[in-house]
Amino acid sequence: MATQTGITIEGPNKLYTIVNNLPRSTPGPKQALVKCLAVGINPVEALQQHTGLLINEWPAVIGSDCAGVVLEVGPDCTKLSPGDHVYGCAPLGQNKFTPFQDTFLVDEEIFLKKSANLSVEETATVGAGLLTAGLCLLAGMGLTLPEDGTKAPEKDEWIVVLGGTGTVGQFAVQIAHVCGYKVLASCSPSKSAIAISNGAAATFNNRASIDEQLAEIKGITGGNFARIFDATAYGYELMLKALETCSTAETKSPFNTPPTIKEYRAELGHLCRLDEPIGAAVTKDIASWIPTFETHLAAGTLKPIEYQVVDGVGWEKVIQGIQELESGKAAKKIVVRTQNE
Repeated sequence: MATQTGITIEGPNKLYTIVNNLPRSTPGPKQALVKCLAVGINPVEALQQHTGLLINEWPAVIGSDCAGVVLEVGPDCTKLSPGDHVYGCAPLGQNKFTPFQDTFLVDEEIFLKKSANLSVEETATVGAGLLTAGLCLLAGMGLTLPEDGTKAPEKDEWIVVLGGTGTVGQFAVQIAHVCGYKVLASCSPSKSAIAISNGAAATFNNRASIDEQLAEIKGITGGNFARIFDATAYGYELMLKALETCSTAETKSPFNTPPTIKEYRAELGHLCRLDEPIGAAVTKDIASWIPTFETHLAAGTLKPIEYQVVDGVGWEKVIQGIQELESGKAAKKIVVRTQNE
C-alpha cells in the first residue's frame, strides 16, 4: 500500500504529529485524487484538535480550506481531469477527504475548478467562507445569485451583515451585493474599508453599545430591511432587537424567536455526511451552486479575501499557521503552502 506524509491527531487535545505512514487513497466514482498545494487556516482546525468535533476516526487527519492539483480521477468523472487545479472546503473529520496530507480525495461536485485569474494561494482563502455564506444567504434567506457571473439589478432593500470583515462575513457581503441588495455591515471602525471594498454600501461600529448600534441600523436603512446574517455567532440580542424594533418588514429573517422571524443556521460541518438528512440537504445545495460560484469567481464579481502567507513550505508550517491564528497574531486569513507543484 502506498503511503504519504501528513499531520495527525491521536485524540482530543492531543498534539499535532507529522507522520509518513498515511495511506494514499484511490478515487472512486465521481472522485479525484488531489495533491495538496496550499491550505487556508480556519478556527475549526483548533476546535477539532481540542474537542474532537465532527471527527469520525482516530488518529484523525483534519483540515478544511484547501487548494491542489488533480493527479488522477475515478470512474464517471465528467468535470475534473488530471492537471486541473481545484479548491474548496473539505468535508470535516473524514480522513480520506481532509487536506492535511500529501494527497486527498475530493468529490468533483462540491469542489471548484480554478480559473486563470486566481492564484493557488488566493483560492485557499475561499472554501469555508464562501460556502457558509452561501448556505445562509442562498438557502436560508432565499437570495438568487445570477448564473451568468453578472451583478443583479440593484434592489431598494438592505441586508444587514454582522461581522462583515471576518472570513464568512466578507463573502456574505459580496454575495448580498452581487444579488442586488444594499449591504450594511458591522465591523470595527478600523476595518470599515474592508467591508466597503467587498461591496458594503455602509458600515456601523460593532464596538458601540447595542442601543447605539440599533440607532445606526435604523438611521442608515430607514427600517427597510428584513434579513440579518450573523457571521459572528454572538449577535443574537442585536439581531432580535433590530428585527423587532428597527425593521419595517412584516416577515423577517433569521432567528428562532417570535413567529414573524424565520431562522436558518448553516451546517457546513455536515457536508458529505449523506447518511444524515441535514448532511444530504447541505451537500445537494452546495453542489447546485458550485457552477455559479465558479462563474462569478472567474468573472471577478466574487473574489478571494485578503490573506497572509506563512513563510516556508510544509506541514510544520501548517502547525505554525494554526498556532498563529490561535494566538491572535493573524491580521488576515492565514494561508500555508504545503508542497511545491
